[in-house]
Amino acid sequence: MKLRKLDTIIKKLRVIILFFFLSLVSWPLAALAHQPRIVETEKINITKPEISKAYYGKLSGKPHTYTISTSSAIDLYVNVLVPFIEGPGKNMTVKIFKGDQALGSLSPSEEGWKKFFEPFGQSMYWQGPELKIRADAGKYKIIVQSREKNIRYVLATGEIEAFDGIESLNAILLIPKLKKNFFEEPPIGFILSPLGWGYILLLQLLALSMGWLVLRLLKISRIKIQKEYFQKLSKKTMIGGMVFWVGLLFWAIRTSWHPTLILISGLALFLAIISWYKIKSCKSLRSA
Repeated sequence: MKLRKLDTIIKKLRVIILFFFLSLVSWPLAALAHQPRIVETEKINITKPEISKAYYGKLSGKPHTYTISTSSAIDLYVNVLVPFIEGPGKNMTVKIFKGDQALGSLSPSEEGWKKFFEPFGQSMYWQGPELKIRADAGKYKIIVQSREKNIRYVLATGEIEAFDGIESLNAILLIPKLKKNFFEEPPIGFILSPLGWGYILLLQLLALSMGWLVLRLLKISRIKIQKEYFQKLSKKTMIGGMVFWVGLLFWAIRTSWHPTLILISGLALFLAIISWYKIKSCKSLRSA
């Protein structure tokens, strides 16, 4: 009987968390523009060039060359952005070629940049000009270069929004790294994004489900322990679980947003819930 009541509590919590997760995630996935990619080489091949992607790169003296090969006509879209930070970092040029023929150049002046806030990652950019043309079949090159070193940039290509579960998870894992290493911002800022909140809630839901499954398998409620001792232990477990939950979750979103850390914090929350329920049950038996 007691186990059934606890099952009901856990199920209600899972429904509530799932509801908030679906509500929070539905907006950013619909509004999301670019699939993020971290550039780790000087030569990059762009596949599916009409799909929106954002390449986060850092120039160290040599240009970065992006190549596109298409067997049919496409809508070619190119835009350049840089992180909104103090100091130099906007002295750059983006040149677009078809073979050896120049199609365009994005070389904005100081006045050619405008502020742009991206709600998905909760980050500010300087947004430069864009190029949009109907491109015939063939091979294209996009060359990003600067006379300065250590220039960070974002090359946005494609305009078709296409996000599935894998791309969404990839974006969630990349954004904290980008905020820390690219934008020089604390990763905790991602929590302001609905997708950040949704990610936490999803993992907490998973942790509660795992705890509930273990509880069912071990049938913890059938273990007989002296009431006085169990009640004392439950109080300590409840307090410790809540402290551990808050502390580990806060540490996770301040640093790496690693799913393992968030899951473990959710298990600590589950232990705190169980302990609270046991304390409540003991009090009910005493008063009966």
